[in-house]
Amino acid sequence: MDLAFICYSHSEYSDVWDMFFGQLNEFIPNSKKYLFTNELVKDVPKDVEVIIYDDTVDYSNKVLKCLSTIKEKFCIFHQEDMVLYDKPNLIKIEDLYNFLSEYKVDYIKLLKGGHVQDIPLDKMPIDNLFWIPHTNLSYTNQPTIWKMDSLKLVFEKTPNTSIRDFEIKASNYVNTSNLLGLYWHAGEEKRGLYHWDSSVYPFGGMISKGKWVYSEYNKELTYLHKKYDVDKTLRGVI
Repeated sequence: MDLAFICYSHSEYSDVWDMFFGQLNEFIPNSKKYLFTNELVKDVPKDVEVIIYDDTVDYSNKVLKCLSTIKEKFCIFHQEDMVLYDKPNLIKIEDLYNFLSEYKVDYIKLLKGGHVQDIPLDKMPIDNLFWIPHTNLSYTNQPTIWKMDSLKLVFEKTPNTSIRDFEIKASNYVNTSNLLGLYWHAGEEKRGLYHWDSSVYPFGGMISKGKWVYSEYNKELTYLHKKYDVDKTLRGVI
C-alpha cells in the first residue's frame, strides 16, 4: 500500500513517542512512518522519518508545509497521544485503502465519533461505512485514512489557523466543498461521551489537557505504562 502513517507532535509530548511508535512498529512494522515535530529532543526508531516544522507559525501552515514533502498518495493522520493498544485489522485497512483508491471518496475516519445517526450510502461495496454529513464537525483530529491531495487541500483552505480552532474552521471548509467522507462503525462499544472504539484501528486518545486519561483507558494505560516504563505521575491523570 502507498500509505504513510503520520504523527503530528511537539517536543513537549516527546515522552509519548516511545509508546506511539513502539506500538505502531509492533503491529505494523513495515509501514512508512513520519514524525512532524518542532525539534527532535530524543531518539526515535530509525525507520521514522522526522520532519521539523517552524514552531513560530500557525498549526495549519506548518502542517501543510510538512505534508508537502511526503510522496505517498494516502496517509493515516493522527497525533502522538492516539496510541494503538491492540492489533489493527490490517486486512480491513487494506480493503478501505483499495476502496479509497477506486472510488471518489476523500477520507475514511477509522471510528465513529460525534455522529448521532449512522447513515449508509446506497450500493456500498464494504459494510460498516457511513456517510459524514456536511454539518458540524465533518473534520476531526482523529485517525483517518486520507487521500493525500484531499488532506492537503483542507489545510490549504484553512490557513493561519491554530490547532485549537482547526477542527471548526476545517469543518467549515469541508461542509461547503465537494469532499466526501465516511466513517467506520461495526457496532463497537461507546468510550466516553463522544466517540466509540474502533475494531479496525483500536487506539485511544490517551491524553487530555496534558494528563493521562485513566478515567477512560485505565486498563490500556496501565498495561502500556508498564510496558514502556512510563511514570504516570509526571503528567498526572484524570
